[in-house]
Amino acid sequence: MNGIQHLTLNPDALSTKLLYQPLINVLFWLYAYLPGHDLGVAIIAFTLLIRLMLFPSYLKTMLNAQRLKDLEPRIKKLREDFKDDQKRQAEEIMKLYREHKVNPVGGCLPLLIQLPFLFALYRIFAFGLNGESLKVLYSWVPRPEVINHSFLGILDLSQRSWQIALLAAIFQLIQGYLSLKSSAAPQMKGFMNLQMLLIFPAITFFIAWSLPSAVGLFWAASTLVAAIQQWYVVLILRRQRQVSA
Repeated sequence: MNGIQHLTLNPDALSTKLLYQPLINVLFWLYAYLPGHDLGVAIIAFTLLIRLMLFPSYLKTMLNAQRLKDLEPRIKKLREDFKDDQKRQAEEIMKLYREHKVNPVGGCLPLLIQLPFLFALYRIFAFGLNGESLKVLYSWVPRPEVINHSFLGILDLSQRSWQIALLAAIFQLIQGYLSLKSSAAPQMKGFMNLQMLLIFPAITFFIAWSLPSAVGLFWAASTLVAAIQQWYVVLILRRQRQVSA
């Protein structure tokens, strides 16, 4: 397939049984029951399902990060007021966190929850959707005789596609812009913002172009859903600022 290589799947590995196997069964279940038996449509529906499942942890992370940002001036003042008493400084900062129901490490756990899922999703497309994938299907999931790699009858998802790679890059650009608007980090200078906005879409394009377009389609769909979720978070944060004002 134009030099594209896939990894070798070990169906007996613990990582395969815990996440890879359940997730790929969901994908093939969607492939079997969605109209048209279109692998591309199944990938998009599968991506939407996973993103919606992970969204609560993502939302919690973003809102906690925003509350931390809002407390930065008060934390800075406490550090100045108690710079000669480190113990008292730590106590007052923790008291402030408790009063505002903020967890200073609250962003870590939701991200750790997401990482195994993201790794498993990568493995699904890195191993390739082929006969090897069918070996781990559950008995209640219909087993296709042949996996049709066509998307809308015009694109072979087992091959590379610059169109899908470009789509993924555009969605990455949109998501990056929205991410900057809702960022809990201090605002960077305009030139650095522009660099951040352009570099990641460029990297996305070249990576997606070097892999089978099934990977690019998953990436594009995932990034588009992430952009919509990011937009939703921006609206929530804007509403919270209006209430605070």
